Amino acid sequence: MYHVYFDSGTSNTRAYLLKDRDVIDIIKKNIGSKDSSIAGSNLVLIKGLKQLYDWLLEHNHLHDEEIAGIYASGMVTSPFGITEVPHLSTPLSPRELYSGIYTHRETKCFQRDIHLIRGAKTIADHFRIDKENIPMINNMRGEEIEIFGVLSDLPEEWRAGNTAIFLSGSHTHIAYVKKGELFDILSTFSGELFHAISTGTILSGSIHCNTEGLDEEMVLYGFKDLKQYGMNRALYIAHALKIFDVSDNAGRKSYLEGVITGGVTLAFEKVLRDKWREVDKVIVAGNNSIAKVYEITLKNIGRKMDIMTLIASGKQSFAVKGLLDILKKGGA
Repeated sequence: MYHVYFDSGTSNTRAYLLKDRDVIDIIKKNIGSKDSSIAGSNLVLIKGLKQLYDWLLEHNHLHDEEIAGIYASGMVTSPFGITEVPHLSTPLSPRELYSGIYTHRETKCFQRDIHLIRGAKTIADHFRIDKENIPMINNMRGEEIEIFGVLSDLPEEWRAGNTAIFLSGSHTHIAYVKKGELFDILSTFSGELFHAISTGTILSGSIHCNTEGLDEEMVLYGFKDLKQYGMNRALYIAHALKIFDVSDNAGRKSYLEGVITGGVTLAFEKVLRDKWREVDKVIVAGNNSIAKVYEITLKNIGRKMDIMTLIASGKQSFAVKGLLDILKKGGA
């Protein structure tokens, strides 16, 4: 039995062809909700998804009627996605995510149903949001399915405990998983902020993002200066490292990583003190370099926790694993 799954974000979409529980083909396209926002219509996104779908079918000698179901998660449920679908409120289990799947009849290109996995939020549906309480509110679209993919790779002790899961990307979302359920969320900017600062400011002459290597000492200097002086001053110091020839580019890039990921770590440290006091295990899911930066900063917040890094590559997508776990536990 064949299924197609779209993992669609702000800028990129990956399409997976699954046969039973195995990924047999993948294709990626630079298309996402950002393109719909710019165009003022979601047709550009839907056409892009259909192109990916047609490629998977043609490349694998399949026909539309052989695909039992199409699933999608991420920004496809946002106002600039396929159709806007409300978030589900935490706490959430895989079964509840399955029950919340929204089936949308897509008539512009696909002429068939697409099953949309809803995002997650930390408030009830009728909660009144104002400027006083908005700092306590968090949400995600797409990461909720990855969380359960990460959990499927963990030993039972970690799945059933009080674990924080870092999912790094343009945003870094931190999920509090309690007894196998998505219990709470902390959302931050990270990768997008690093990119904007290193390419769109005067620091672009000091930080070259394609530089390989990580300088652990400079990561810690960036984190230390962030805590001591704040972000504005720390960013100036990153620039001064170039002006006064104190560090090479790998060191300057590592320093900036320490500043940006350090900001996420400080937000995490505060929520540990205020709300997530039972958390004693941390999972960092992402690519090798950014996971290492988080390990460095997390080990320097003065709290003893077990830290594990999980890296997904190739066909081993956390999102696909999460989809399969949700469908299985939902009874599909």
